[in-house]
This record gives sequence, C-alpha cells and structure tokens, in this order.
Amino acid sequence: MPLESEIPVKEVQRYMGYRGIADIGPDIRAKIDKAIGQVSLQSHPRIISKEYPVTVRDNDVTIHAGSEDVVLHSESLARNLSGCCGAILLAATIGPACDMLVRRAGVTSAVDASIYQAAGAAAIESFLDDMNDRYKADYEAQGLFLRPRFSPGYGDLKLDHQRDWFRLLDITKQIGIELTDSLLMVPTKSVTAIIGIGINKGTQGCSGCAGCNKKGTCDFSKERA
Repeated sequence: MPLESEIPVKEVQRYMGYRGIADIGPDIRAKIDKAIGQVSLQSHPRIISKEYPVTVRDNDVTIHAGSEDVVLHSESLARNLSGCCGAILLAATIGPACDMLVRRAGVTSAVDASIYQAAGAAAIESFLDDMNDRYKADYEAQGLFLRPRFSPGYGDLKLDHQRDWFRLLDITKQIGIELTDSLLMVPTKSVTAIIGIGINKGTQGCSGCAGCNKKGTCDFSKERA
C-alpha cells in the first residue's frame, strides 16, 4: 500500500539543508514536488512494535524483555523516560523504493539524488508521526501518556543498541529490514525508536531536537536557526 502520510515540503527542504530560506526557485520546487509524488506512490511502509516494562535509575534504562533485561545507558534517554513504567519499542520502514529512486536519479544528477534522499527522510518521519498520533490516542484512552520517541544514535544513546532492537523485535523477519555490520539499516529509510509510557501527562523528558546533545551542530536539527 502506498504511503498515505503527507510529506511536508518544508521538511524536505530542511533535509536538503535549505535552512532559513523562505522561497526556493521554481525549478527546485518542481523537482521536490516530483520526488514527493514518486516517494509517496512507490513507498510501502511497514511497522512493528511491542510494549515492555521498563525501569529508570540514574542514567540507566532497563527494558524487561521476558527472560532478558536490556540496559540502555543514556542520560538523555533516562531523562526522557523519567517517571515511565513501560515503553514501546518499534521499527519502521517505507521500503526499498526510495533507495532505488536515489540510485536512479544519481546516475544523471547529484542534485536530484539529494532531493530524493530528503523526500525519503521526510517520508519515514511523517509516517512515524502519524503512527505516534495513533498510539497517543490509544494510550490516552487508557489514562496513559506517551513521551517523545527516541532512537539509538540520538543524543548519548549508542547506535550499538540497534542490535538490541533487532533481536527483541525480530525486525528482519517481521518487516524485512536488514542491519549491516556497521549498524546501518537497509532499506536506508528505516527507523528504530523507543517511546516511553507514563501516567503523568506533563512529561519531564526532553522533546525532539531540544533534548539532543548534537542540536547545535547537527545539519538537520530543528533547533538551529
């Protein structure tokens, strides 16, 4: 099924590095619109998620996964999940089509390839935002509230923890994402994340780019001017 989530033009521009630019030329805008249309039409989003009990102590978050306890050492994540007793682990992808579109465009134009890269990045985030809204509604109906999603490699949570996600969720078998030896995911437009579950609506945790220790240097941070 094609991607049903809207891919915002401004998000594509942000991933392209058009920071603080209100208007772009008509040629680039036409290329962006074409990339958005192609990525939307050819994507096949898939997601898997599972809820686990968690405990937070100092800078450690422990996921209680049946017979296995997985400890995530991260000050940023511990702050994000402060007060939570559970969490959703998830993995999602928009499929391999975007990678193919990038490769095809790159044969003739590096600019076109970068636009498809940006459209794919905006697409997976838009898909996850929509899924987040569904989770939020389901949990709020139970009197529970969700924290902002947080991914391995974000802030001070080591990318090495990708292996924990793949093991606990059996991601490759369930939705077809492969993890390389260098911890990159294939298809590339894939995301793993954890979302805290708490009873307190007023989150004590960080939100989005504001909670990342790379917000001042990351080219894609929403916190930079």
